[in-house]
Amino acid sequence: MEGIVIKARGGAYEVQVGKRSYTCSLRHHLIEAEKRRLAETKEMPYVDLVAVGDRVSISTAAPTSGTGYIEACLPRTTQFGRTRMDGWRQVIVANLEMLLIIFAARHPTLKLRMLDRFLVTAEASDVEPVLCINKLDLAKFENVQRELNLYEELGYKVVYTSIVTGFGIDKLREVMQNRISAIVGSSGVGKSSLLNALQPGLQLRIGEVDARIHKGRHTTTEVMLLPLEFGGFVADTPGIRTLGLLEIDDEQGLDIHFPEMHPYIPECKFAACTHQHEPACAVKRAVETGNISTLRYESYLRISGFKEGRYERNPDKRRTNRTARRR
Repeated sequence: MEGIVIKARGGAYEVQVGKRSYTCSLRHHLIEAEKRRLAETKEMPYVDLVAVGDRVSISTAAPTSGTGYIEACLPRTTQFGRTRMDGWRQVIVANLEMLLIIFAARHPTLKLRMLDRFLVTAEASDVEPVLCINKLDLAKFENVQRELNLYEELGYKVVYTSIVTGFGIDKLREVMQNRISAIVGSSGVGKSSLLNALQPGLQLRIGEVDARIHKGRHTTTEVMLLPLEFGGFVADTPGIRTLGLLEIDDEQGLDIHFPEMHPYIPECKFAACTHQHEPACAVKRAVETGNISTLRYESYLRISGFKEGRYERNPDKRRTNRTARRR
């Protein structure tokens, strides 16, 4: 039977097949095959071979049994993940259509550089990013909108919400309807509260923001794929305070995931320009003339890791059809 993984924890996977769910474990041959692949490629391993959102083939001892085995994991269309501090790769949600990035207007403070990291990861994962600025009741709308104006001009969709007043909740439902989404963001920005407002009855745990350090306490401890009454699924994820770039590799490069750089990259003198120290760099000229935001350029330098020589751009890399259409 084929189904979708809706929960994963400690080597046990809840797989939804139609209206039934089965608690499954991985077949040993899948684990052994991954060990052999890693031995050959010398790649850093994944935390788990199967992630929430994966479509899998399963077998059961009997049709009435509530347990089974995952025999195969079907190819993924997209994946969203991070590289952990220990270097291991982690796929948080597979087969996403939209990444809903939640930040608070205030308490905790909006961190644009962290936002840029989420956007780069979404772009590299070929998942459409949508920004949601929550807790709008704690700040003046005009001030928050002015701060996010740059991102709207770049073509990113921004939705403003408030749990207290109900502002923007219907708009958020419209954006998420009939799509598979992941809701991500630092702890304390109101992710679980937003989900409860979108669909009363989910009863997700809600934590308070620590008044001393203005950071949220973690209340979501595992990834779950939740069905939405108005259509679609949403993955609630643990609060992420730091995000490693899982999808950026040495050949893919980073600059192609900053849309404002696209017009200038071909004009650089060197094909593998890092836009940092090279002469006749069109990107640096665009920063100097104000055509590229200084803050975004600083994010690019901070994320890129060029000082450690981590990334080189492949000039033959092209954006996917989805990204091209959206831009």
